[in-house]
Amino acid sequence: MQIKRLSLEIFGGCNFSCKMCPQGKDNNGRQQDFLKLLPFKLFEKILDDASQYGVQVVNIEGSGEATLNKHIVKYIEAVKKRDMLPLLYTNGLLVKGKLMHDMFNAGLYICRFSDIGYDAETYKNWMQIDAFNTIIKHANEALNYVQQQNIDAVISSYHLIIDNDRTEWEIEQYKKNFIEPAGTEAEIWKMHNWAGQIDSNTRQGTVSSCGRPFSPDLTIRAGGLNGKNGAVVPCCQTMGAPKESTSVLGHLQDNTIEEIFNGEEYNNLREAHTTGNYEQVPYCLDCDFLIHDPNVLVYTNNPERVKIGNMKATDISLRDLRF
Repeated sequence: MQIKRLSLEIFGGCNFSCKMCPQGKDNNGRQQDFLKLLPFKLFEKILDDASQYGVQVVNIEGSGEATLNKHIVKYIEAVKKRDMLPLLYTNGLLVKGKLMHDMFNAGLYICRFSDIGYDAETYKNWMQIDAFNTIIKHANEALNYVQQQNIDAVISSYHLIIDNDRTEWEIEQYKKNFIEPAGTEAEIWKMHNWAGQIDSNTRQGTVSSCGRPFSPDLTIRAGGLNGKNGAVVPCCQTMGAPKESTSVLGHLQDNTIEEIFNGEEYNNLREAHTTGNYEQVPYCLDCDFLIHDPNVLVYTNNPERVKIGNMKATDISLRDLRF
């Protein structure tokens, strides 16, 4: 068994309510059991367990906003201490001042700012907060800080196309209004539907296994079922009610990674993807990650690092695992 990336959520809640996210007030939201902080001792236990499997990077979010964990710097330090690269995907509202400095000084390698909306108006509509220019400012300040301090870190941004009929126009708006002012390494994708939980019909193509059940990638939630922590799920896409709770494959509070990986639930997931019987795993049913769309990545200004199917900062290619 090999694990090159851990998506290890350290806080399950969020301070945004975005339209395209299950956390949003207009969607089903997350069940209370998943809106938790991952205890630091369990975080370290998981890191130590995973270290024997060749982990390269640890993404300390899972879909919650990790900066809401007041001890985030300690979590980053724990990852770095084990010679793994810490990654953070964030809405960026709190990535400023001393906290921003402390995170990069602790070893944060990639900080990716999520921005859905190519100007202040569309951002406010989709992210449900008037913070477009604030996030640009925070991203630019982070970039300036790592450059001034000569820190080996990447400042990037993530964007989604809102209207597929105006893809090229939206790309230009994102570039002009966010990417260039912020100075970020950027990627723009088509919308996805969070395992069928969000109404988004943007991908077209043949259906086949996404490859995730066979990838060296492990997704772990801060919370879990029945008050537990450290729930292992198939991937980040099953976040939110009702699929998140039904997709739990085990809890690292109770078991080791090997025990869950070789357990009944995980084996059932792999069998369903091998046979194409997705009815066997209803949490995967209707997920548009099963659709092979070679045009899902519509723009990046760093094609060497950002590629379809590649897990950031690793050599994992999900495209090679599709069948």
